[in-house]
Amino acid sequence: MARILIVDDSTVMRKNLYSIFTKSGHEVVGEAVDGRQAIISYITLKPDIVTMDITMPKLSGIDAVSEIIKKDSNARIIMLSALNQKQMVFEALKNGAKHYIIKPIDPDNLITVVDEVLKAEPKKVEKKMAEIIEDKPGFKIDNQNGKFVIEFNKYLGTKDLPNLDTAIKGLLFIKPLNIVFDFGSLQNITDELVKSIISFGRNIERSDGNVEYKAEDQRISNIIS
Repeated sequence: MARILIVDDSTVMRKNLYSIFTKSGHEVVGEAVDGRQAIISYITLKPDIVTMDITMPKLSGIDAVSEIIKKDSNARIIMLSALNQKQMVFEALKNGAKHYIIKPIDPDNLITVVDEVLKAEPKKVEKKMAEIIEDKPGFKIDNQNGKFVIEFNKYLGTKDLPNLDTAIKGLLFIKPLNIVFDFGSLQNITDELVKSIISFGRNIERSDGNVEYKAEDQRISNIIS
């Protein structure tokens, strides 16, 4: 069981999160409606987990994360974001957040993320986040008429796998989920990296999602097939 602080300016969202956590056996020790309250509540309550909305009045979730991490580098903060807030999510991760969830919230996915963050050793989480927030990410995700196209670029490497895994997990609540892995004209990537991406595709399919692959390089096409 975790002691959780909920930070969100939406009354409806706070009630929803409260219900999800209490039904799962966790304890909600406090609620805050903006970033300033979040900082004060964290210092006072010392929760195990914080769920932090990104866009809030007075002080944003991104800035609140930065201030909390300054006071406690091991703070476990999970960001709650909308699909169009990808850049803000990366800023929050740079500031020290440990994970993120995309709205609308899927209860099972949220509890899974909470459990992952609770079990992870702080140093390992920091190392993982350092890989996720590389200045030159190897992929981007675009929503094209309900189909999520993941385009890989020349910076693609094993450093991107944790970030890709996190992004995909955040999309699994969408039904039906349609994903396109687009390698484009990439050539200089390892077979192991391609196989890792294929394994993500299989996880999507096991969750009743649909996966397509695009690649101009014949070697990559052969691995996919």
